[in-house]
Amino acid sequence: MKRQNLCCSLLASVLLGACGTTPPPVYYALDDRPMSVAARGTTPSVAIVQAKLPEALDRPQLVTRSGANRLQLSEQRRWAEPLRYEIPRVLADDLGRLLDSSRVAALPADVQRFSADFNVQLDIQRLDIVEGQGADLDLMWSLESRQGKVSVGRSTLREPLAGTGVGADPVALVAALRRALDRAATEIAAEIRRQSGGTSAK
Repeated sequence: MKRQNLCCSLLASVLLGACGTTPPPVYYALDDRPMSVAARGTTPSVAIVQAKLPEALDRPQLVTRSGANRLQLSEQRRWAEPLRYEIPRVLADDLGRLLDSSRVAALPADVQRFSADFNVQLDIQRLDIVEGQGADLDLMWSLESRQGKVSVGRSTLREPLAGTGVGADPVALVAALRRALDRAATEIAAEIRRQSGGTSAK
């Protein structure tokens, strides 16, 4: 009888342990492009020197908006690295490609000053991954030229989901956000080319 009770206790422990097991988290990255041939140009040089992100989004979990005033965090869906680091890096990659310049980089936050043709500051006002819709991005950015001239721009973009039946697919939602950032980089690059006299356009 004691042996039977012991077996039942062990079985119950195994079942309870199985019920309490959660699947491991899945990690997502914004950098979805394969490594390509590096840009060969050397001008203009651009440094992204600061990136601000709303506190609600500055966290490892993927945050999605499922209603007008409702944000949802998923412990099983996480960013591969903090967005405050990844967003400047992917924008720097985009700017290097768009300007055909190998001298574009996102710098650590503790670098106060960098000798570049343009220093870029990013201030993300809003970044929503909306289930069933896509991504909304409201990005304020400023360019400071080597001569000290400062210009301010704002990229307010809505990027819908690509394809049908992918409303809740996190991969499709992250891809929409990536496309929105790419469009923002295009607008920043256009302003850099304008201030450079068009010589950096490709």
